[in-house]
Amino acid sequence: MLKIRNGFVGQRLNVFPFYVVEEALNHPLTADLVVHSMGCFPKAEGHYVQREYGCNECILIYCTQGEGWYMLNDQLFTVPANHFFVLPMNVPHRYGSSDDNPWTIYWTHFKGKKAPFISEQLQGTISISLDKNSRIDDRITFFDELLNAFNLGITEEVVNYVNLGFNYLISSFLYINTFRDVKLRKGLLNQNVFFISLATHYMAENIEKKLTLKDLSSHFRYSESYFNRMFCKEVHLSPINYFLHLKIERAGQLLLHTNMKINQISLKLGFDDPYYFSRLFKKIKGVSPKAYRETNNE
Repeated sequence: MLKIRNGFVGQRLNVFPFYVVEEALNHPLTADLVVHSMGCFPKAEGHYVQREYGCNECILIYCTQGEGWYMLNDQLFTVPANHFFVLPMNVPHRYGSSDDNPWTIYWTHFKGKKAPFISEQLQGTISISLDKNSRIDDRITFFDELLNAFNLGITEEVVNYVNLGFNYLISSFLYINTFRDVKLRKGLLNQNVFFISLATHYMAENIEKKLTLKDLSSHFRYSESYFNRMFCKEVHLSPINYFLHLKIERAGQLLLHTNMKINQISLKLGFDDPYYFSRLFKKIKGVSPKAYRETNNE
């Protein structure tokens, strides 16, 4: 097995300095739950970590694509896509990416008075299933927002925002059903509108993946031709064309509101070839990703 401890194409990695963490642990607003570090490793081939004495923080690892595994208390767990786990403090552990289907993970190290309770509540590998009310994309988007906050500078305001925001993020893992129910969609009046709502929601929840017409039609148990015809009738775009437009709209948001590099955005949204991504972006938006960022940030 190839073993890599860090260094993946498109990765994001942010760490608060030691003194910042210590100050946050003594700050009345943040002492209960403090972020030490957080990041995203896309398609982390060869990712492997072993800590013989555990870690001084709890660790949350959220697998959004691919597959991985971890070992805790001599028990081996597999971690498929849309699953997460929390490692408790100071307990020996190992974890890594699948050789055949490397995982993409969002992760964070955290500590504070709440940390032991959180690790007790979130034991084992926990599924975040995709359904008509799931908010997978909302959760990932907020994770990205917290990652982006580190780029604003290590000020008291930023540190407090990240740590207070992390309370919201961790609640979405602790109380998955409530996180969904507070944004339950209602008032859909007819079958066609309901179908389109489900289809576009499914696309948004899988915006970082490569979906084909077969994937989409199979999920809804329709033939490819029927699914394509129904979607085109209501939206006036083919399903795949709509999905690509959705990706490019998200790319535009990331270009304007984050400091992510263009190749990082490309990989995040499921484009392995950044040149293809740039050509598609220009075709839809009329300008290159670089020009779009420069023009709209003036």
